[in-house]
Formats: sequence, C-alpha cells, structure tokens
Amino acid sequence: MIVYLDSSVLARAYLADEEGHEEAVARLHDADVAAATGTWTRMEVSGALVRAARTGRGDAEGLLALLDADLGNDGPVTVLKAPQDRVEDTALDLVRTHALRARDAWHLAVATLTVPLLAEAGEDLDFASRDAAQATVARSLGFLPI
Repeated sequence: MIVYLDSSVLARAYLADEEGHEEAVARLHDADVAAATGTWTRMEVSGALVRAARTGRGDAEGLLALLDADLGNDGPVTVLKAPQDRVEDTALDLVRTHALRARDAWHLAVATLTVPLLAEAGEDLDFASRDAAQATVARSLGFLPI
C-alpha cells in the first residue's frame, strides 16, 4: 500500500504531545506501507518543529535530524517530485474547484501526479491528512483518506 503523508500527519510523528502521534509513528515504521510525501513537506514540517521547539516541546536540532533522516535516501519516507508547472496548474484547479487552502491543494496535486505512477495494479492509494476538506477531495481523486 502506498500512503501519501500530508505535512500535518508527518509533523505529528516527531511531536509526542500531539494527538495522533503514535499513529503517525506506526505509519512511518509499517513494513507494509510505502510512505511518500512531496518536496515542500521538509520545509513545512521543519517550520512546525522549530516553532514547537521554541515553545519547549522538543529540541530543534534533534527533531530536524530525525526529519532529515526519515526523508533521506535510506529513510522510510520517499520524497516525490513532479514538474512544477503541472503541480501549480493542478493545485490551482483544486483551489478554485474545492476552495482548498493552497498548501492542501499542493499536496493533493503532487500526490495525484506521482503516486498512481508508482502503484501496482490494484494497489491501494491512501492519503493521510488531518484536514477533513482535504480528505474529502482526496477521496474524489481516487485516494482512500486515512
């Protein structure tokens, strides 16, 4: 099974006091799951981790090292890239059609343009998000929201 991880889910894997922390960690280390995310996720999650550390919720250096390891070549999360013009066109259409926030549309655009190409015939395509509107649109795009 391939699961696209939105930044909102991935950030929870590093912040033990966040609701959904254990579930996010389990998803990262599940041998039956091919976890993937987009290139901007590193920036989004880095910002969340640094902000959390500034409020005493962890050590920024340590949290960022864990994120970098998980998104590295040997990490459990594959970082997906798609042509920027196609991502922007797809995301703009999603924003205008579904009134999504730009970041949420960007993640869906990347997932839509990359994940189906990686899947084997009949393989489930999941989209992990904490946002109900994004999950609803993910379902309409052929993903199983989790």
